[in-house]
Amino acid sequence: MRFILVLLMLLVASCAESIGKEPEINIISPENEEITKDGRIIVKLGISNFKLVTPDTLPKKGQGHVQVWIDGMEFRGSKTEFTFENESNGMHTIKAELMMSNNTVLPYSDTIKVFVDNT
Repeated sequence: MRFILVLLMLLVASCAESIGKEPEINIISPENEEITKDGRIIVKLGISNFKLVTPDTLPKKGQGHVQVWIDGMEFRGSKTEFTFENESNGMHTIKAELMMSNNTVLPYSDTIKVFVDNT
């Protein structure tokens, strides 16, 4: 009986730790100011304290989808990797942000700059 009580206390403590934590989104790859050589940019995201779900479902707290911008062009999905092909030479700005299922933008984002050199 004592073992069950201790186990229950540990379970409650671990749940309490995750409650109230703010969602986070980070662009893991590419790194800020990285240079790519082939016009292809693969954006990998790290997301915590947020559940990715298919866009356009009923909104629930703590879940939604991702919106990734590259030079003002928007891409959405419930995934953590986006690939951009045939990007032109020069600097490109990438921004990733979390959104609720009903497309409400949340105040959690990350922005980097990437340089493409196709020469």
